Amino acid sequence: MINRRTISALLAGAAVSSACTIPTEPLDNNIAYPFRAQVQNATRLEVHNQYLNLLVAGGGDHHLFIGPVGVPTYDLTLVDGVVNHVPNGVRLVIGGEFSEIDHTTKLFSTGRGDDRAIFEPTYGCNPDTDELQIELQFVTWQNHPTGGHICVRHAFDGSHEFRYSPPGNTLIDVNRECIKVTLVVIPTTDLPPPSSSTTLSTVTIPATSTSAAPTPTGTPTEAFTDLTASGYRFLGCAPEERWANDGPFRTLSGASEASADAMTNERCLAFCESQGFAYAGTEWRQECWCGNEVADTRVPATTLASLAACDHVCTGDPTQFCGGDAWLSLYQKCAEGEACENVAFT
Repeated sequence: MINRRTISALLAGAAVSSACTIPTEPLDNNIAYPFRAQVQNATRLEVHNQYLNLLVAGGGDHHLFIGPVGVPTYDLTLVDGVVNHVPNGVRLVIGGEFSEIDHTTKLFSTGRGDDRAIFEPTYGCNPDTDELQIELQFVTWQNHPTGGHICVRHAFDGSHEFRYSPPGNTLIDVNRECIKVTLVVIPTTDLPPPSSSTTLSTVTIPATSTSAAPTPTGTPTEAFTDLTASGYRFLGCAPEERWANDGPFRTLSGASEASADAMTNERCLAFCESQGFAYAGTEWRQECWCGNEVADTRVPATTLASLAACDHVCTGDPTQFCGGDAWLSLYQKCAEGEACENVAFT
């Protein structure tokens, strides 16, 4: 078992050398001391040297993010190759939200019996400092073929979510590339102590967004864009998991695209229709999401007040709203031959 004294001696010994030298002895598959998991990919600075955060979800699950979303965790351990977060009784597993586009699957943490993500501690060299470090080499998704890797892809609010890519996978989602990363063990003693405000047990998910919306560049005169003439009805402002707190992460989990300067509701509907999906939704000014079903817990409310959450001006048209902070401006394709009418809001 790897403890603080062992790692301190090994890393200190390597530091006296002018270059990183990989020790020959294997590491134990258990790490008893608390650590954070750092993400490294020196060729992708948008994710390099960031840390794994946890975000409370429904049913006791926790989503995994890097970036401004989630809460830092300073007390991970490794037990028989499985990353555990003891205070919350959860461990890293793989399952759900499989993407048909790039064949990746969600990596998250739970206390349930889902198939584990199995890692092996190995020595590596820090790409920035050339110092010796301990990395968590991905071995397998339990009960699945050995191999594959962990990657992160853009989610929302400048964050990236963790995914698993299977062995031999060459598919790429050109709109949301899943960036291969290395997980590095950073002992908690090497980091500033967490403040009381970052304790997971104190985290609550608010009922409405408290994040600052991007500064509008236009003045939409309507609460939503009427696209019935194009064969789509507006259903309302639909919550993502952060507000629904019901388990699945994405309300629409099919194809997606983003545009920092040209997103409109028309563009999103055209994209989703071209991909064969019946539902389309814009989010965070610039994102477009597609799907063929909407869970009952994600069906939008029909009050005028509920539309206030979708208040982000589209990057491609300052007269339209394109969703909000983890809220979708949701549209559904009308069936052929039926009257195409928007939902009535009161």
